[in-house]
Amino acid sequence: MKTHYTIPFFIPHAGCPFTCIFCQQKKISGRPGRALVGEVAKTIRRHLMTIPRKRTVREVAFFGGSFTGLSRSEQEAYLKAVRPFIRNGSIHRIRISTRPDLIDDQVLGLLKKYGVRSIELGVQSICDDVLKAAKRGHTAADVRRASRLIIKHGFVLGHQIMVGLPKSTPDKETRTVRAAAVLGAKQARVYPVLVVRGTELAALWKKGRYRPLGIDEAVARCAGVVDRLTKNGITVLRCGLHPSEGLLTGRDLLAGAFHESFGQMVATHRYGELFKAFLKKEKNPDAIRGILFNPVDAASVVGYKRKNAEFAEAFLGRKKLFRTSDSVDRGNVIVEYGDGHRKAL
Repeated sequence: MKTHYTIPFFIPHAGCPFTCIFCQQKKISGRPGRALVGEVAKTIRRHLMTIPRKRTVREVAFFGGSFTGLSRSEQEAYLKAVRPFIRNGSIHRIRISTRPDLIDDQVLGLLKKYGVRSIELGVQSICDDVLKAAKRGHTAADVRRASRLIIKHGFVLGHQIMVGLPKSTPDKETRTVRAAAVLGAKQARVYPVLVVRGTELAALWKKGRYRPLGIDEAVARCAGVVDRLTKNGITVLRCGLHPSEGLLTGRDLLAGAFHESFGQMVATHRYGELFKAFLKKEKNPDAIRGILFNPVDAASVVGYKRKNAEFAEAFLGRKKLFRTSDSVDRGNVIVEYGDGHRKAL
């Protein structure tokens, strides 16, 4: 299995004609200005010095703004800066993020020419009332049209989904996941809504007109979204915002479910629900001698602060049940019994 490495460049707000009520990209990304074209090659070279050449997939990604909202000359300038690395094989592909209403055949032709392979759409929701309340400036129809065009042109499609938006509900978030699957998304990112200083949402929150999700509710709802995405064969690239200094210190974060280990907490919840359902139905719990999993999954299976391990140990009245095993495939959990037989959860 090859290891994937992404060299990120952030272009906060660049190319975006709208300011959504939740958006303050400069504070969320932790970067006050956009990456300069002249810095791209130097930054790639610096990253490549630390990335192994064998058994790796290396990509450059332009995040944070709406890449295809930049002028054609600006888009080409960024992409041309990466092209020499594509040609010599040190970079394999390019990833960009953009808005659904900034995609058309001409734009996609340009992106393909310069080696872009993956396009992430800021979908957020497939429900028009949620999009309107968030002042996204596009509709669900734009999401469907852009997704189909991206697939038609042979790109890998990603959907970015937000949980806890104004007027959103778990049912509407399920509908958003269902649409992602139907439209052919292969990748997704899932984010709980945060109330960030300087946004319109912050003003609504201060007036009591918006209630953000608490950490437990956000973890549970994001876990549900991740579960449904995974069951539809969609790879979840990230769950939760990348921590910036402003979010970590609380300087820019006013409210909402931010935690630097949010993704691990969501994974813990998913495995925890699996263990609860299994142990509730298990007819012979005293025969269980071990819970085996791949070492890569240790943090998620054992759980944030050993939450899952402590639950299972208390339920079964025994310690040291959780063990890593290279023979277990990633993502799988195997229950081992005293007579030697095993059961996959």
